[in-house]
Amino acid sequence: MAEQPETDRRVRKTKQRLNEALNALMVEKGYDKVTVQDIINRADVGRSTFYAHYETKDNLLMSKIEHLKEDMHLALGDAPALTGPVIRCLPLFSHLSENHLIFKSMIGSHGIAKVSELVHAGLLQHVTEILERRSVEGDRHEVPVDVRAGFLTGSLLALAQWWLDRDMPYSPEQMDEMFQALTASA
Repeated sequence: MAEQPETDRRVRKTKQRLNEALNALMVEKGYDKVTVQDIINRADVGRSTFYAHYETKDNLLMSKIEHLKEDMHLALGDAPALTGPVIRCLPLFSHLSENHLIFKSMIGSHGIAKVSELVHAGLLQHVTEILERRSVEGDRHEVPVDVRAGFLTGSLLALAQWWLDRDMPYSPEQMDEMFQALTASA
C-alpha cells in the first residue's frame, strides 16, 4: 500500500504533462493538426504511456473539456439575486483572460466544434436552472425561460468568442459591463 500515493502522483504528473502538451500544440497548430505522436513527443512520454491513460487524442480532449466545464461552473457561481443580472460573467471573462490563447484555440471562431457544443450545453443548463429558480422565486417575464436561456447563452458565447478572437481588446470588467448592458431586459 505504501506505493499507491507514489503511483497516483506519477499518474497525475503524466496526465498533467499530456494536458500541457496538448494545450501548447493546440495554440501552435490548432487541434485538427495535432497528432498523438506530437503530444507524446512534447510530453516526453512513450506511446504505451499515452495509451494507458487515453484511447485517442479526442479522449484526452474530452477529459480537458470536463475540467473546462467544472471551471466554467465555478466561475459563474450560484444564481444571482432575483433582481440582479441573470449571469455574473465577470468571473467567466476573468477566467478566460487568464489562459486566453488556450481558450481561443478551443472556443474561438477557429476552435473545436465539439468543445463549443459542450460548453454551450453546459452553460445553457446553468442559465436555465438560474432562470427556473428565479421564476419559482417570483420573477415574472413575458418571454419563456427556455427562450431567454437560449438567448443569454448564445449571446454570452458569441461575445466571448468575439473577445477571444480579437485578443481581448477590453478588460474582463468592461466585457461584463457591456454584456449586462446588452442583456439587461433579458
